[in-house]
Amino acid sequence: SLLEKYFSTLPANSGEVVQESGSTLIRHPGAPARFEIIGKAERIIDLWSALASAATPADADLWSLYDLRAGIPTIYRETAEAFIPQMANMDLVDGVSFTKGCYTGQEVVARLKYLGKLKRRMYLAYVDSSQRPLPGDELFSSSSTSGKGAGKVVDARPSPDGGYELLAEMEISGHEENDMHLESEEGPRLAFRELPYGFDSD
Repeated sequence: SLLEKYFSTLPANSGEVVQESGSTLIRHPGAPARFEIIGKAERIIDLWSALASAATPADADLWSLYDLRAGIPTIYRETAEAFIPQMANMDLVDGVSFTKGCYTGQEVVARLKYLGKLKRRMYLAYVDSSQRPLPGDELFSSSSTSGKGAGKVVDARPSPDGGYELLAEMEISGHEENDMHLESEEGPRLAFRELPYGFDSD
């Protein structure tokens, strides 16, 4: 409702874009509805001043928390070569194309889609911990049979409920067993939450 004062139309669905008055308005996935505005500095400064008088400015942690809840991974240096795109659900958030021309790793990505059996996925979870899980931190599951480990933390942010909400890549079997801990069997147990998209293709 605040943006409607400055744009004649708003993007209705995530990924849609409206360009108006020298600004680009992008709708991001997730709830509540999130928008990114790109434009010349003068226009953005004016919009910020006007919107901030009626809304509460927040920090990057909150935006990243909404990314987590939307199931959108951020890849850091610690995890740069840790995942095939499908393991981080990139195929479910339009983050990888199976129809465009050649790109690095295309063969492996396409082979997994058309010929392989995916054994790992990324899930949303909550952990009651006083210490923030970091990208690349190892997960433990007593049911794991993989020599590559049970899983890894993709990203984590403080939860309004205390503790941390996180995205973690892991063996699908470990998720199904509901047996996943940070670092070791004695580590905090992950409590899984629903992602806004499913895994029907698996």
